Amino acid sequence: MTHSLKEQNIWLNIDKPAGYSSAKVVAIVKSITKAKKVGHGGTLDPFATGVLPIALNKATKTSQMMMDAPKKYLFYIKWGEFRDSDDIEGNVTEKSDKVPNNNQLFCSCLSFIGKIEQTPSKFSAIKINGKRAYDLVRKKIDFEMPKREVNIFNLDILKNSFDGALIKVKCSKGTYVRSLARDICLKNNVCGYVSYLRRLEVGKFNADNIISLDLLKYGITTQLDDFRSVDPF
Repeated sequence: MTHSLKEQNIWLNIDKPAGYSSAKVVAIVKSITKAKKVGHGGTLDPFATGVLPIALNKATKTSQMMMDAPKKYLFYIKWGEFRDSDDIEGNVTEKSDKVPNNNQLFCSCLSFIGKIEQTPSKFSAIKINGKRAYDLVRKKIDFEMPKREVNIFNLDILKNSFDGALIKVKCSKGTYVRSLARDICLKNNVCGYVSYLRRLEVGKFNADNIISLDLLKYGITTQLDDFRSVDPF
């Protein structure tokens, strides 16, 4: 099965596992499929999981279209700490025992619906004068992160407890969920960080027809059409 992908010009709906960079997944898919060109349709943080569209061969020419597609995420804000990276991998910078009640959280989330200005985390892959922001942080070089306009289409609170909140968001390209979570916390005067992040959708690709790297590696699929899209846009 995987040998038949070598010459295909298609997108694969890959389930990125935690602990892998998006670039690492691209390298693995290239090794498995033997395709000449392989690219992805939007970076996911190493700790995040979920939909990572992977383009093979001539499909890589449409990568920008995939990156521009709306995206949907499921994330968990764990109350009690701010971290410098705004996620589970960062160092603690502040602590608080304050927790927003359901009404406070709901009202604050409403204020983020629509077009908003967002300041991405310095622990991101955004380039500042040609250098990755996270590399500048590691080298202890001071810099300002530029704000960007993003669009939050939906923001649904699925659960809120003393420990944290489970939230689903549909957003435009360029949205940093970690930064959105940080701003939600600031709006509620509480500390929190993203301890779980899973991408559920990128354009027409969703978690319902996703394929793991192991399944791709061992060819445990019934039909190629189960995990490709002729017209992903």
